[in-house]
Amino acid sequence: MPSRKRQREPEARADEESAGARVRSLWSGTITFGLVSIPVDLLTAVRPRQTAMKLVDTEGHALGRQYHCSKEGKKLDYDDLVRGYETDDGKMVVITDQEFESVAPEMSADIELRSFVPLEQVPALYFQKPYFLAPAGKSAKAYVLLAATMERTGRVAIGSFVMRGHEYLVAIVPDNGVLRLDTLRYADEIRTPASIGLPKHSKPAAAKVTQFARQIEALTHEQIDIAELQDQEARQLQSLVESKQKAHDDVIHPKGAEAAEETEAGGGAKVIDLMEVLRKSLSRSAVVRTAEASEPIDLAERRAQRDARSSATKKKSAPAKAKRKTPRKRAKRS
Repeated sequence: MPSRKRQREPEARADEESAGARVRSLWSGTITFGLVSIPVDLLTAVRPRQTAMKLVDTEGHALGRQYHCSKEGKKLDYDDLVRGYETDDGKMVVITDQEFESVAPEMSADIELRSFVPLEQVPALYFQKPYFLAPAGKSAKAYVLLAATMERTGRVAIGSFVMRGHEYLVAIVPDNGVLRLDTLRYADEIRTPASIGLPKHSKPAAAKVTQFARQIEALTHEQIDIAELQDQEARQLQSLVESKQKAHDDVIHPKGAEAAEETEAGGGAKVIDLMEVLRKSLSRSAVVRTAEASEPIDLAERRAQRDARSSATKKKSAPAKAKRKTPRKRAKRS
């Protein structure tokens, strides 16, 4: 399925952040409104969860993804894939690449601000993913001025921009002198309490409200404890991995090309354990396409059996070929 190519910038590595290096820019453009233009860089504000792991076989080899026809069950190549838009009545409308390109947003390097509104006017459900905006070039003074003015007036900016061929609705929020860009969900993506069947309740008794208020007051703090926001599940998983690594329990010694390369370098067999999987999963996808596992296991086994039978047949036919005269062989080659 040939598709519009979208340039994907790599996420910043954890070691770069720990060393104080600046996170790589995902997108560069200009904030525009009225006669104001402020060049900025878009930086990611979040990192992948540390609990992400690879899917591997029992020998430690990464697994690949394959497409199959749900009706016929046959394997499909990438060139066999096309885009299909499913209608409300269950029909599928095929969209060609040219048609898809025709409805794609025009490429632009501007974050066009449409309005400035109070922050409380944007419901929390609409916020999707946070980024940071950094001043680019000589725009530092204008950047700081915009952030300070928005923060003083309690306003956030609503606008849109195009990145990787897709248009995003965004809110630019001032945050202690820094501008944060949050992508927003569209209105038709938000469900209302009524749409999911939440019932309407009558007003509770004042005495019950007072009782609940006392319970809330007992647990009220002036500041949030950041330690409470730590991923305890990831910490426990990492502790488990470290204990298994020390005990050499379920540590995989992969076979094949990776082990051969390590042996040629004089380092012995490469050991892939769960700790290494956790580290690498921070900057790479959980499912990696590899040539070694590009087919389902049953098809790979059939291919190996077929190659073995073919090799045996060639060995049996070798004496017969040796009896042929040299002139005949030369004539065949020519």
